[in-house]
Amino acid sequence: MIVFIIDTLETRGAEKSLLAITSRFEKYQPIFIQLFAGDTLKSQFEEKEIKIISLNLKPDYNFKSMALSVEKVIENFDVHLIHSTLFRSDQVARILAKKLDLPLINSLVNNSYAKVRYQKLTIIQKMKLKYIENLDRRSANKVNLFISNSHAIKRSNAKALNIPLNKIKVIFRGRDLQVFNQKVRSDDIRRDLKISNEKVFLNVSRLLDRKGQLDLIEAFHQYRRTEKNAVLLIAGDGQYRDALVQRINELNLNSKVKLLGNRSDIPELLQLADYFVFPSHYEGLPGALIEAMMSKTPIIASDIPENLECVSTENSLIFPVGNVGALTNTMLEAQGIDWTQKIEKAYQFAAENFDINKIAEEYESTYDELLVNRNSPKGCELTAKAQRR
Repeated sequence: MIVFIIDTLETRGAEKSLLAITSRFEKYQPIFIQLFAGDTLKSQFEEKEIKIISLNLKPDYNFKSMALSVEKVIENFDVHLIHSTLFRSDQVARILAKKLDLPLINSLVNNSYAKVRYQKLTIIQKMKLKYIENLDRRSANKVNLFISNSHAIKRSNAKALNIPLNKIKVIFRGRDLQVFNQKVRSDDIRRDLKISNEKVFLNVSRLLDRKGQLDLIEAFHQYRRTEKNAVLLIAGDGQYRDALVQRINELNLNSKVKLLGNRSDIPELLQLADYFVFPSHYEGLPGALIEAMMSKTPIIASDIPENLECVSTENSLIFPVGNVGALTNTMLEAQGIDWTQKIEKAYQFAAENFDINKIAEEYESTYDELLVNRNSPKGCELTAKAQRR
C-alpha cells in the first residue's frame, strides 16, 4: 500500500494528475490522506474506489502535531511507502517517514522558489517565502527520492533545495489520449456562450497572477484593434479573478472576454477553440497545454522552460514571456499560417511523452525500484538508466 499525503483535493494540477495516475495502478493500492479542508475532487477519487481520509486540520506550521494525526491513521494499514505532494504535506511526511522507518517520495510540481516569483512579492512575502525555502532545504535530505514533473522543475529545485540530481527522477504529467483525441460536439456550448462565427481564443488555467491572464487580456484588447470578430474564453477560477474582472471592465471587453469559472467540459471547449493561448510566467509541467496538444488545437505559448518541454516552434507559436506586444502580434500571426503540420507534430509529441497509461506504469516501476534498492549499499540512488529519463 502507498500512502499519499496531500494538502487538499481541490481542482488543481497536482491533485488532478494524481487522480489520473493512481486510478490506473495495477500493482499498488493507493490511499490518500487529505490534511486540510477542500475536497472538490473527493467524489471523483471515490468513484475510482480510491480510499480518502480527510483530517481537516488547521493549515498552520505545526507539522509535528499534523504528523501525529496522520500517524494515528496509517498505523491501521500495511504501508510500504509514503508519497507526499506540496510543502506542508512534504514536511509532515518527512517527520513520519523517519519515525516509522518508511521510504519516502516527495513530488516536485512547481517552480516554487523561482526568481520571478520573488520579484513580485512584498518584502514581508519575500521573508515568508525565504523561511519556507530554508525549512524545505534543511529537511530535504530526509527524502529517499523526488519525482519531478519536468526537467526545468528538477533543475530549479535541485539548486534551491541542494538536492543531488541522482535523487530526482523526471516523470511527466500525463493525460488520457482517448479523452482529448476525439471529436466532440461543442454546438451547445457555442450557443450557451452566444458565440456565432467569431474566432475563439481559449485559455485554461487557474486565475493567478503568474498564469499571465492579465497579459492575455491586454493583448486581446490590442488584437481587436485589427481583428474585431473574436472572443476570448478563460476557463478556471482563483484568487486573481477580481483583478481580471476589473481590467475587463476598464477595457470595455465585457461581451468579448468571458470568465467561465471551473469547467468539466474542457475537451469540448478545446474543440470549440480556434487557438489555445498559454501565457504563463512560470509553471510546473502544464497539464492544460498537454490537453491542447492532444486535442490538436493550435497553440500559442510563452517561452518559459516548462512550456518548452512540451512545445516548440515546430509545433506551436512561441512568444517572449510577459511581452504583451509580442503576444498580440503572435495572435495576429496565428490566422495567417497553415497549422496542419504543427498540430500533428504537437499531437505526436504528446502521444509519445504524456500518455497517462505510460505515466502510471512508470510510477509503479519507480516504486518497485525504490523498495528493492532501499537496503542496497548505494541506498536509493537511481540507476544509470533511470537518471537518463
